[in-house]
Amino acid sequence: MTLNKFILITSILLSGCLAIFFGKELCWDLANYHFYNPYALLHARHKIDYWPNSNVHQYINPTIDLLTYFLIQNFTPRMSEFILGAIHGINLWLLFLIAKYFLPQKSSTLLAVILALLGMLGPTTLPGIGSFQNDNLISIFVLGFVLLQLQGYFFFAGVMLGLGLGLKLTAGIYAAGGMLAILFTPLSLRSKIKMMMTCGTGFAIGMLITSGYWMWMMWSEHHNPLFPFFNSLFHSPDFAMTDWRDTRFLPKNLLQTIFFPFYFSFDGRTADAPFRDFRFAVVYGLVVMIGAKLGKKAFPRWGKAFLLSFFLLSYLIWQFYFSIARYLAPLEMLAPLMIYLLLRMLMKHTLTFYTSLSAIFLALMLTLSPIPMIRAPWYDTTFFNVQLPASLPDQATVLIAYPAYVLNTNPRPQSYLIPFFPAKWRFIGIPLLNEKLFLDAAAMNIIQSKLNQRTEKMYLLTSDRNMPELLKAAFNFHLAPDGECEKIYSDRQAVTHQNVLLCPIVQTQA
Repeated sequence: MTLNKFILITSILLSGCLAIFFGKELCWDLANYHFYNPYALLHARHKIDYWPNSNVHQYINPTIDLLTYFLIQNFTPRMSEFILGAIHGINLWLLFLIAKYFLPQKSSTLLAVILALLGMLGPTTLPGIGSFQNDNLISIFVLGFVLLQLQGYFFFAGVMLGLGLGLKLTAGIYAAGGMLAILFTPLSLRSKIKMMMTCGTGFAIGMLITSGYWMWMMWSEHHNPLFPFFNSLFHSPDFAMTDWRDTRFLPKNLLQTIFFPFYFSFDGRTADAPFRDFRFAVVYGLVVMIGAKLGKKAFPRWGKAFLLSFFLLSYLIWQFYFSIARYLAPLEMLAPLMIYLLLRMLMKHTLTFYTSLSAIFLALMLTLSPIPMIRAPWYDTTFFNVQLPASLPDQATVLIAYPAYVLNTNPRPQSYLIPFFPAKWRFIGIPLLNEKLFLDAAAMNIIQSKLNQRTEKMYLLTSDRNMPELLKAAFNFHLAPDGECEKIYSDRQAVTHQNVLLCPIVQTQA
């Protein structure tokens, strides 16, 4: 067995076992759309359920979540986590290969393993092993792109990154960073243009493979292939004329903009979730020192110039467009290698270099505090262990609450429960924002029309905390309580400590 195969197998097995050790992941996004979206695609739920456009995640390409649905539906919880964690372990192997490209031959193997392991020990990467949030999955495509670029396979590098972007649009920061990085390499203008065209062609093909069918569906239904995003460009009548994105964690002022890595390094809540990790602050400091000391002589080799440019440009695009820590996972993984390369450029004396490098890495590990992830430390017969009330009718219409535009964590999403109800049950999303109904007149009319057409029983579905607000929203559609609420049980409710209620309602006189 070759060394590379041994590292790959070890990475897969180690990550798979870590995923089981961490526990069964039951995160907010899994409850919201990672499980429901592929179910909706496979069972044509767009013809049955109705979601106002403020439920933006229901319109995201579900291809990547077909893996989520397949694992949860066909394997035991332990096996699901192991397989997903094993796939995430490919990142470790790719990091090893990328590091080996830059390291001196004598010390390459051990040091490459160390840099790869440190890359996986990031505040979002480590707890993300076995997570269905897909960031550790998209990073495989991003790291694969970097490796193929370094090896000179520019077309296939583009295909790899295009596949990732088609699966999750947040990979666009790396697509832009990768293309722009070519301009900063020490090549002739002709060579740069040729490389960009080759890579770009592969990129377009890769994106069409994983998202072409979905883009066509969105174009056919909403006249926007990326619906609901970039609607100021496509002008779909089904969404506001705006480029919607989550801007809650963008830098708030000029000082934060300039020194943002220091802000979220100390307090990860600045970039979405509580964590502490200083690797980006270290990279920031080393880049500044190198810029002051070496200037234009800083990037003599093509490979190093490409990697450093890709890293810095992708980071800047991330900070401008998202500033959500999870989307930075590929750069988080590459950061230890970046620190190694930047420090080596500053320090030529071997003993001084390795002493400083060891001190930096030790300090990073001692101060690391990963993002908390909702995990269930138990594995039963099914993944969610959903227990519905007894004696449900074959047909029903349900008003189910969700957070409008994902601007609140409450009401907590419950759409993961939908696949467990009878197939003829119809679900209508009711958006709440700050505990108030958040619907425009057009959506109100559509919902009212659907309710007027029904003949079956009706229910409200949300947590006990948010049921009063959902009931108030139901009054707007001339609906009132019609009996006692019943509880729905699942493992997610056990870890979030909230009850989910299914409450019967009846239509009253308008």
